[in-house]
Amino acid sequence: MLKKTFKSILCFTIIFYSFGVFATCLKEGDKVSLSGVVSEKLYYGPPGWGEEKAHDEKLHEWILHLNQPLECVDDADTDNQYWNQDVQLILRDVNDYKAHRNLLGQIVSVNGEILLAETGYHMTPVLLDNAKFEAIAK
Repeated sequence: MLKKTFKSILCFTIIFYSFGVFATCLKEGDKVSLSGVVSEKLYYGPPGWGEEKAHDEKLHEWILHLNQPLECVDDADTDNQYWNQDVQLILRDVNDYKAHRNLLGQIVSVNGEILLAETGYHMTPVLLDNAKFEAIAK
């Protein structure tokens, strides 16, 4: 009887823990606040996407190097072991790039919505869409 009770409790604990793990995963569209150092990074676009750098389009993308890596994002491409350390920032107002240029190299907090990479222009597996800068940590 004691073994049966113990097995039942163990089974319940494992199931309960499993649901808890999946509940903490972020998913596309979730509104989040992330912090880290923002930088501008050069990538190469069409036609060769880096194969012929002299002829390829130069893409200067803003990347947030996270203070704390992401733990779990549903359906994100996690093949690269560093998938969770950087997110590309998508600022909807083109003027925001100019207005916030002074934040490059600084520790910042950014609010936005989780977006999963879908195109060659998405440089990280997870992006922060409609990114808005919050208070700056000193």
